[in-house]
Amino acid sequence: MHIAPDIRQSIAAAVLLEERSSFFRNYLIRRLPYLKKKLILPEKDPVPALILFTTRYIESVPGSISLVTAVSKQLEFYRYVAPFLHMAEDFFLHPPADVSLACGLEAMLDESFLVHRLLEEVNDYHIRNLGHPLLPLDMTEANIIVYHLLGEKLGSRLENLVQYASAELLEKAGVWKKARAQPGAARVLGFDGIDYGSESPIRIRATPGL
Repeated sequence: MHIAPDIRQSIAAAVLLEERSSFFRNYLIRRLPYLKKKLILPEKDPVPALILFTTRYIESVPGSISLVTAVSKQLEFYRYVAPFLHMAEDFFLHPPADVSLACGLEAMLDESFLVHRLLEEVNDYHIRNLGHPLLPLDMTEANIIVYHLLGEKLGSRLENLVQYASAELLEKAGVWKKARAQPGAARVLGFDGIDYGSESPIRIRATPGL
């Protein structure tokens, strides 16, 4: 699957807009008291750390789509996951109009969450049905962190959208039957995971009800 240049261009434009406007930085400053209750943040300069995390999360979208494409082609069941990849790209390039009125990194974060959560659903379904993961990385914690960055109201709306959009494709009768005969997922050469900034770690805070 060829990753649309528009995805990378949209990300680059959002990063440039943030550098010029600080819109997302101001958004994070307003939400910092809430985020400190949900996340373990660096004591020094938490906002720059959050911006770095967010930027790398967003910038990982094209690579994640390429990764799923490469692995599924290696294991010869690309045609089973192709509909999900097309849906992921569509989420990014043509997000639902009522999802968010934000712009720049904030808007890109909405769209990136949709993509990463959709791919996580595919990976989880792959584990349940084939007994091993499709992806050589786990985005669960990163997705939960982003859920809190988005806020419960928007995060829940996006989560419901992912669940609804993926349900029919995931439950199609026989979709995974032939894939069961394929070997276990192999690590894609040249992919070393996603570095969200080891010097400024951001983790989920273990609180009741999380």
